[in-house]
Amino acid sequence: MNGKKSDRIEHPGVVERVKNNRVFVQIESQAACGHCQAKSYCGMVESAGKTIEVVSDQANRYEPGQEVMVAIARSLGYKALLLGYIYPFLLLLFTLFAVTLITGNEAMAALAAALLMVPYYGILYRHREKLRKTFTFRIREAPAVNYRGT
Repeated sequence: MNGKKSDRIEHPGVVERVKNNRVFVQIESQAACGHCQAKSYCGMVESAGKTIEVVSDQANRYEPGQEVMVAIARSLGYKALLLGYIYPFLLLLFTLFAVTLITGNEAMAALAAALLMVPYYGILYRHREKLRKTFTFRIREAPAVNYRGT
């Protein structure tokens, strides 16, 4: 191993189903995240499994139960981190301080900061199709595991 960071983030998974040009992959979060350098950022560790939708012209090559690898560009992983965690945190923090300075009422500041998350995530939800086109996953067959060490 040369110590160089990969330009993508990969997770092993299992094909759940294939529909048209879409492959739905169940991600093996816990076992796969132990060695991942982005595990503290991506949120995959927090749940037992997630289903990833991968658009592929070669979706017909995959079958339910097949082990695969899904990957996303590392830069898109960082962009997702910004949109999902960093920007809302900064917005919450700014709102909390601004409303506290203006009104002096900490309870109102906390309520305003929390309520501001509704339109923020609402905007993300409203633009989900554009985000879906931006955050594209790649899929490939999982490498065969050789247990004999040969």
